Amino acid sequence: MPTYHVVFTAPVPDRILAKAEAEDARRARSWILSQSWYDRRRIDWTAKRTVVPESGQSPVRHEAVLELNCENSPSPATGSLALQVAISARQNDDPLEKARRVLDLPRTGRPKRRVLNPDSLWDRGSFSTIRSSGVIGPMPPKWPEGRMLTGYSSHLGSYGQGGVGLSGWQCNRGSWIVLPLTGSDGWIWLTREQIEPAQDFRSLKAVIDQRILGVHPDQLADFTPWEHRYAGHDQILDMPDFGNEKATIERFDANEAGFVLEAANGLTRWRFAMGDDLPRPIWAGSREPRLLAEGESLAEAFLLAHDCYLDV
Repeated sequence: MPTYHVVFTAPVPDRILAKAEAEDARRARSWILSQSWYDRRRIDWTAKRTVVPESGQSPVRHEAVLELNCENSPSPATGSLALQVAISARQNDDPLEKARRVLDLPRTGRPKRRVLNPDSLWDRGSFSTIRSSGVIGPMPPKWPEGRMLTGYSSHLGSYGQGGVGLSGWQCNRGSWIVLPLTGSDGWIWLTREQIEPAQDFRSLKAVIDQRILGVHPDQLADFTPWEHRYAGHDQILDMPDFGNEKATIERFDANEAGFVLEAANGLTRWRFAMGDDLPRPIWAGSREPRLLAEGESLAEAFLLAHDCYLDV
C-alpha cells in the first residue's frame, strides 16, 4: 500500500487576521493557529502530494501538523499556513481525497442511488419504521447543538427476534436522537481528533483516528472498525463511553446524502459522519453496494425519542 505525503497550503484568511490583535506576539499566534484549524473547512487550500518510501503508515490513524508562518507581532498583517499529513492509499483510493477526508476538508462525493424493487419482499428501503410509543417526533434541524453527548449505540431497534442496527445518540442523559437507518454501523464513520499546540504556537499536531463504526468479518481487510463483536472472531472494543467523555455537540448538519455530528471537550473532538464521499462496505448477504434508494433522504430522517427501546 503506497504512502503519500500530502501538503495543503494557503494564506491566513483576512477574517482571522482581523481579529488577531493581542497583548503579545505569542497570544496572537495562538489565536491565528487555533482559528485556522477550527475554520479549516472554509479556507481555500492548494494541495500537493508526493510518494514517500513505505513507512508502515496506518490506514486509519494519522498525525497531521498545521504550521503557521507570520511576523513576530501582536497584530500580524499577513501569514501563511501549511497543513501536512501522511496517507496510505489503497489501489482505488485518491490520496488527495483521502487526505481531505481525514482532515475534514471540503470534498465532493458523486451521488449514487439504487432503484427500489417494488416486487421484492425484502427490498423495503434503507430506513426502518419505528412503532414505539416513546418516539417524540421529527428532530428540529439544530436541536442537538449545545447539548452534551452522553451515549451512543448502533444496536437500536428490534422486531422481536433480533435487531436491525439503528443508531442513537443520547443527549444530557435524557432524550435520544435516532437515525432509523438499517445496519447503520456500516454507513457511518467516526473520527477522534486530538490536537496539541506547540508551546510557541507556531504549529499544532493533530492525532486523528478515523474508522467505520462496524463491518462484516469478510470485509475487515478493507475496513477497520471501532467495534467488532462477531462470534468466532477477535473482538474490537474501541468505542468510547460518551458518558465519560463529557463532549458537547457543537456541530450538526444533515442533507439528502448524509450528516455530520461533532462533539468536543477541550482539545478532543468526536465526529460522526455519513455521505457519498465516504467509502462504505458492500452488503455482506447480497454483495450489492450499500446505497440509499432514489427519493430517500437523511435530511428529514432523524427522530427524537424518550428512550432507546425501539420496536420496528
